[in-house]
Amino acid sequence: MSEPNEDKLPKDVHELLLNREEEGGHTHAAQDVITDARRPKREKYLTVPVIVILVSLALTAVGLGVIFSSAVLSEQFSAMLSGDLGKYKEQLRKVREDKVREIESVTGNRYGSLSLFYSPRTARVTITEYKYKLDCSKASGDDETLACLRKKVDYSQKPEVRQIDNPSLKLKDKEIVDQIPLNDIPIKEASDDRKTLFFYDMTVVIETDGYYPRKFFLTGDKEHGRGEEGWESLFWEQKGPQVWMVDFRGADLLPKPETARENYKKALNDWECIKREIDGKRKAGKSVSGDTENGLFIEILNRNGFKTFEEFNVIDVELRKDDKFAKSFDADLKKVVCK
Repeated sequence: MSEPNEDKLPKDVHELLLNREEEGGHTHAAQDVITDARRPKREKYLTVPVIVILVSLALTAVGLGVIFSSAVLSEQFSAMLSGDLGKYKEQLRKVREDKVREIESVTGNRYGSLSLFYSPRTARVTITEYKYKLDCSKASGDDETLACLRKKVDYSQKPEVRQIDNPSLKLKDKEIVDQIPLNDIPIKEASDDRKTLFFYDMTVVIETDGYYPRKFFLTGDKEHGRGEEGWESLFWEQKGPQVWMVDFRGADLLPKPETARENYKKALNDWECIKREIDGKRKAGKSVSGDTENGLFIEILNRNGFKTFEEFNVIDVELRKDDKFAKSFDADLKKVVCK
């Protein structure tokens, strides 16, 4: 039998026939499909819900870290868990108010009053103010600010110095000053933001020719007195609401020996006559007590410008260092004629 003629095969049959190359290619493709069908599909783990959970856990961990790294936040978190958050906030508010009140107390302004009276009333009075600074502007938070404001001021710093005018510096010949009133003397002041304190000291020097000067140092710090010889420290003390005073009892200048010489001689001449009278009464059997004698003596001293026995004794010692004067004066006392 003869082979069929390829040209005579039906067209649709011919299209269904595959050549070997095409058949081989399709065979491999089919095997790949079978292999992929048998291989298990790989699951996706980082899905959107998983990512959301991981991010939430990370943020929670960071938040807890921040909370427990702060004592205040940790306390607030614990109070929230225990259901006492409202009570905790109220306590926190009260603590803050107490701190504010404490800062206001520490930074409260203080002003004092003083009247200077002295003798002789022709003396010159020099009043000098010294201003020191305690700067707490760099402190952060109420606790740090309060701790800074409670520190001692550094008196080694160079203060601001100001001379205070007063009428004694403008006296003409034979003019006197009864007293010098000083009101609203600054002792401590605070800046408007209560971050800086200013502390004030004051010196008062009273002097005139022929007398020893009196020098006073006024301060609000009892640990800051002036110990140099010749200085008297006076401390501001609160005597009532917003009332600050120092214990100033006047200043009678002690005359120098040469200035007091004539008053000294007059006082002892007067006393010589009184003493003779007392001695006469005692010889006559009359009793004159020591207190009466001392009272008469201090009366004579006061009449001649000596305020106390101590003041008179200072002049007596100084004048009698001059032996010539002492011998001459004692000889004259014996010759005093009493009226």
